[in-house]
Amino acid sequence: MIRCFAQWALFLLVLFSGFVFHCVAEGAANSETSEGQPANAWKGKTLVIPITDTELSDSRLVRELDRIAKKANEDKPLAVVFEIQTNSLAPWDVQQRVITLIQQLKVPSIAFVKQSGIGAGTMITLACDTIYLGPSAIVGAAGSGDAADDDEKAKASRLAREKSVMKAMARSLAKGNGHRLDVAEAMVDDVVEIIVGEDIISVKGEILTLTADEAVRVVEGAPLFAKGAAGDLVTVIKSEGLPGEFIRITAREFGESANRERMSESKSEDEKSNKAKKEESAAKGSEPLFGRREEGSYTGKVVVLEIGQDTLATGDASFEFIDRILKKSELDGAEAVIFDMDTPGGYAWQTVSLVLNGLQNVSFPTYTFVNSRAESAGAIIAMGTDHIYMKPAASIGSALVVTGGGQDLSESLNDKITQMMIGTIRNVAELKGHNPDIGEAFVTRDKEVKIDGVVIHKAGNVLNLNSIRATEEIGGRPVLAKGIASSIEQLVKREGLKGEILKSEPLGMEAIAHWVQKLSILLIVVGLAGAYLELNAPGFGLPGLLSVFALSLFFFGNYLAGNLAGYELAVLLVVGLILIGIEVFLVPGAILPGAVGVGSVLVSLGLAMVDRVDLEWKWEGMPDAQSWSSLFGSAFWTLVVGLVGALGVILLGMRFLPQTRLGSRFILQESIAQGASIATSRELPESADYLGLSGETTTDLVPSGKGMFDGVLLDVVSEGEFIKRGESVTVLRHEGSRIVVGQAKED
Repeated sequence: MIRCFAQWALFLLVLFSGFVFHCVAEGAANSETSEGQPANAWKGKTLVIPITDTELSDSRLVRELDRIAKKANEDKPLAVVFEIQTNSLAPWDVQQRVITLIQQLKVPSIAFVKQSGIGAGTMITLACDTIYLGPSAIVGAAGSGDAADDDEKAKASRLAREKSVMKAMARSLAKGNGHRLDVAEAMVDDVVEIIVGEDIISVKGEILTLTADEAVRVVEGAPLFAKGAAGDLVTVIKSEGLPGEFIRITAREFGESANRERMSESKSEDEKSNKAKKEESAAKGSEPLFGRREEGSYTGKVVVLEIGQDTLATGDASFEFIDRILKKSELDGAEAVIFDMDTPGGYAWQTVSLVLNGLQNVSFPTYTFVNSRAESAGAIIAMGTDHIYMKPAASIGSALVVTGGGQDLSESLNDKITQMMIGTIRNVAELKGHNPDIGEAFVTRDKEVKIDGVVIHKAGNVLNLNSIRATEEIGGRPVLAKGIASSIEQLVKREGLKGEILKSEPLGMEAIAHWVQKLSILLIVVGLAGAYLELNAPGFGLPGLLSVFALSLFFFGNYLAGNLAGYELAVLLVVGLILIGIEVFLVPGAILPGAVGVGSVLVSLGLAMVDRVDLEWKWEGMPDAQSWSSLFGSAFWTLVVGLVGALGVILLGMRFLPQTRLGSRFILQESIAQGASIATSRELPESADYLGLSGETTTDLVPSGKGMFDGVLLDVVSEGEFIKRGESVTVLRHEGSRIVVGQAKED
């Protein structure tokens, strides 16, 4: 009985322990702030937050400062140090927001003015409990940086109101934090005069600005403004008796980290699912479907994707290849993928799709190695990768969207497209930890980029960075690129990647699509010339075979490249050729079948080279849709050049080919007799030589047709001229099954 009770007690104890463990684990999993940062990450440490003109000029960064303050109240660091470096004014509402969040802190606040606390920095400094200045720092000259009013009277009234509010706020902050009220007020109002003994601290008519020595001067037993001077941040922390360990985080870094954490929640679920599938697949064996291995495994390897001069500008085939490599790398478990990039740019929408979908759906790190150029679409792809390295002499940027012909967008479309691209590139930049302002300046002329008070780029032109500027460190982090590398191997070494470097190559079909687009003119020439020569020769021979091969390759390659080439246009081509054959053989001179057939052939060939996506965008009236002339221009001129080339080949073939020994072999000798060609009165031996034989045409020769010779109806062809029905003709040449005739000459 006792033993049974002990077993039940042990069972209940284990069950209760499991329940408690589950609750604790669940609580730990959910103990994160609303920003997605780990809970208590700042507890027991000193938090350092830089405040510069950049933070005060961007409403998004001010919002992130507010979020940092909320998290600081949750984590309770030992103190918050505001590292102030301001040189200009800021809107009063922005200053009030920052002052409010400092006042709401539940931990001590310290202001450290590194070099300049001019303008907006003055009021923020006054909001802190303790003030330190760098040895050469200055502070003061507070004011508002709002835009001027059009009406001067209204402007003066507004400034007077703001000045009154700022004076009151300065006095309130000074009193609450133990600073001198008169000094705080003199930094806002030029009518305040401060005289201590025989020393004039603030001259009437001037807004007070203090140097570090003046600010720490002891007047009437207390420092005039600042507690002390400090050469650096570490000295400030030690002076306050705080531990040496501190965390420095900017508003931008905090916001980007929070966004990445938030956006990666669903992605982590996919990664877990993919991992489970990989493990299941490994348990079953690695033999792929149908027992065929398409490529070598990418498992544990560093996969290199080359983005060359025209990779991003040759249609969907290249983008489908990139997408396939990313998917295979994910499935196989590659260690990393590196884009080896040297490109002037390419198609915008396919690029956007790649960075928003393909690059965001992988769990391995992605790198861009700017191997000379990452311009336009290349820059957007680079911003979508985790890390960027640059060759010593390389450039990145200039991603302004233009038309297919390279012209600027129309005014009506420019704003729509630019805002769309800004949203896209800022999104991917934040997800990947890059500066979104840099990305925005890549795609618009209107963005000024300033980092920690340093102007990186002025508005007016799109941004393009060289290797030195892109890797320059400002505020403890590079402007854009992580570092400089002279080769892929050096990049791999610096990143500590261990896998074998494997350069991915397009499959045969992808290579066909790439080359077919380049050789479309030649394929049109061979296809049309071969078809014409075959129609004018009895039987079926080499010209016909070449024509079928060239046109099939033309349609298949353009289909793979994402153009309109497909079954519909291929059928239209065949119908066109049949109609031309009807015109030539059955109803010569009818004109209509031939005209419709020629039109069908030209339309099918021309449309086959038009990009399907661009046509859909134009048809639906979407933004940045090309003009009709731009959409069909390239296909039109390719077709024109192809027709001219085909005509030249036809003329040369008719003139010289039949006279050569090789030319006579191009025609298959065995041909099936056609109904109208069967002898109607008497048979001539197949070996008969018709040279010099006279007869009469029974159809128009255009240039092929039929004629009656000694009661025998024969397939004949003229030397290129048109001969009417009923004309007297003479056989000029008899070459195998080819009978060439000319008009009979009168004696």
